Amino acid sequence: MPNIQTLLPDTLVPLAIHEILTRQYSEMPIVNEDGEYLGMFSEKCCMRVLASLIELIDASKRDPPKASNVMIPRKKLFTLDPGEDVFDAMSSLLAMGYSGAPVIASDGEFLGIFSERTCLGFVIEAAYSEIPSAKVGGFIDPDSNRLINADTDLHAIARIFVKTSYARLPVVRDDRIIGQISRRDVLNHSNILSSILRHRLDLPQTERESSLPAADTFLAAYGMLSDHSVKAFADTTSHSIDPEMDLFSVAQLFLQSPYRRFSVLEERRLVGQISRCDVLRHAIRLLK
Repeated sequence: MPNIQTLLPDTLVPLAIHEILTRQYSEMPIVNEDGEYLGMFSEKCCMRVLASLIELIDASKRDPPKASNVMIPRKKLFTLDPGEDVFDAMSSLLAMGYSGAPVIASDGEFLGIFSERTCLGFVIEAAYSEIPSAKVGGFIDPDSNRLINADTDLHAIARIFVKTSYARLPVVRDDRIIGQISRRDVLNHSNILSSILRHRLDLPQTERESSLPAADTFLAAYGMLSDHSVKAFADTTSHSIDPEMDLFSVAQLFLQSPYRRFSVLEERRLVGQISRCDVLRHAIRLLK
């Protein structure tokens, strides 16, 4: 099982979150000492941890950062034109390691998100049927429920991530995108979470974190996070697949689920992983 970083089921939550953030993984499989696959600990699981902390410390008594303080600004975002070729756009996303990008009209209007998932079905069908190429504009997710404004606070954003499968939220003003926030951005900017992680891992506190009061609620939050292992927050419903499953069937599973990776199991033991990126790269190679 080379190159797959895993967690033991008794790994404490602070250590697991620290691994995900420092290694920049979106998820890590949980495997026991016998190699049996037990589930996945992901950024989404980390968001559930953060939501539990927010509820425990009574978020109404604190003034969390706003979207404008946390977002990646528009000028630093990779964006796409609706007239761009689908395969060129997908190749760019794969090369940069992005799962999606905002699509912006010539007048600056935000049109939606072009992602691995929105074009997955087309790319696979094209690979097998030699369908001519298409434009990005035909594969946009225009879902307005993912849009937030600059004043949306960090706690509200965390709750959106917990309740949905969104990995990123565009920040808009007057139908124009001014920035974007990912689950990782929220985790990295949570004072309460980062303070607990640093305290638990014996790392130096930053000025903003050390200013947090050691109130009973804070100590309770610290105790909750420090005493729980990953199995308490793990996703045990994520798909797993057989190593003999064909590419088209894997693609169909990805289309029907919010997951970016599937664990490959043989007799309940983890032998590998496959991602949407892996499927798309293979499909593009077939086309070329």
